[in-house]
Amino acid sequence: MPSPRTQSARPNSRSGHAPNCVPAVWLAAIALAAVTACDTPGVTLVKPDTANPDDKGTTIHVTLEDSALAEALGWSQGVPNALVQLHRHIDPFRPDTVYTDSTGHVSVTNLLPGFYRVAAYRVLAAGQSDTSTRAFGGGFKTNLPATVELEMAADRAGSLVVSELYSSGTRPVDLDYGWDGFFELYNNTDTTVYLDGMLWGWALGRSGSALRTCDELRPFREDPMGLWSLEFHQFPGAGTDYPVAPGQVVTVARDAVDHSIVHPALPDLSKADFELEGTADPDNPDVPNLPTVGLGQNLLGHGMPISSSKVYFLAQPVDPTSLETAVIPGDIRWARIPADRVIDVVHGAGVNLDAASTLTLNQQCRWVNRSFDRLGWAFYRPGGPGGDLSVSLQRRVLRLTEAGRPILQDVNTSFVDFSVATRSPGWIEF
Repeated sequence: MPSPRTQSARPNSRSGHAPNCVPAVWLAAIALAAVTACDTPGVTLVKPDTANPDDKGTTIHVTLEDSALAEALGWSQGVPNALVQLHRHIDPFRPDTVYTDSTGHVSVTNLLPGFYRVAAYRVLAAGQSDTSTRAFGGGFKTNLPATVELEMAADRAGSLVVSELYSSGTRPVDLDYGWDGFFELYNNTDTTVYLDGMLWGWALGRSGSALRTCDELRPFREDPMGLWSLEFHQFPGAGTDYPVAPGQVVTVARDAVDHSIVHPALPDLSKADFELEGTADPDNPDVPNLPTVGLGQNLLGHGMPISSSKVYFLAQPVDPTSLETAVIPGDIRWARIPADRVIDVVHGAGVNLDAASTLTLNQQCRWVNRSFDRLGWAFYRPGGPGGDLSVSLQRRVLRLTEAGRPILQDVNTSFVDFSVATRSPGWIEF
């Protein structure tokens, strides 16, 4: 029986972000057991539970960056019962999860050394404080084992947020088609906002810099003054032509057509609210266009690609011709979107689960300044969006208002703000 619908929403369950998986050390033990059974000549076996005397372990201390809030919650020593996720970049597993103790500490031993994503997450349920339900999150990339301090940010006050990304970049081997991507915006506030003149684009991060070192691009990647962008679009309107009511979803398609004609598993986006303008794409006359206003544009003529491996931003209205520009290493001129105009940032990347894979330069870099996003989301194959046409990257629902309107989570950490779920253009799934 169909689920009842709320305003711009339909109830459903959303998949979790980091289900438990088998740690690498367990598989190593299984492999050793297999070798024992074969009794291979010349092989010296080591018991898997033998302690490594050189293993100093990893200790993580999780705190809130807002010390006044931490004191009010009784968390001055650290955040208790925070979920900590550890993912070694080249391992074919989802993150291992552990929880902090009453002082915000957790110690982990027998970690394979390497480069890790480290993220922390805690949800405070309604009634646990004098504030409304809120979440905390944070993260970074670093080499482990080590002793690390991790500060978490509290969810931000309401704003217009990116609620969904459906990638058109990675297809099954039998489908060479990439025009069906879309993204969603959601009014997470209790007042009407207007899209007129806002910018949507991708910023310098993983994309556009694969051959440059972290040090070469750090002044631009981690610029606290703004996001450097090459390609961006602008919403039409003269100021109040395109209102978005509280709880309303806005769907923006790369091409606003019925893509299921090409493949039945692709979405029908003919009813999208907007579409990206390109020089060679089919134009839906019933759907307003977002013209390209950046310094570069997609050469395939379908507007900017929508992918889960870029840094995307939504910015308040600004005259594109007024933006500061600079030639970034690589001899390409980029424009800087001022920090005080940036409304929301989402970024992530696919993780190659081939255990023999190596880190690329940009995987090791911080993609953007922490003030925009602390840690990008990552999907894992098999089972990630790359091979499944029905799923997208979706922002988590934190709570419902008394009227039943979803409030989406925004702790400036894509790694914990988003999860994979069945795509739902035009609706918030929860």
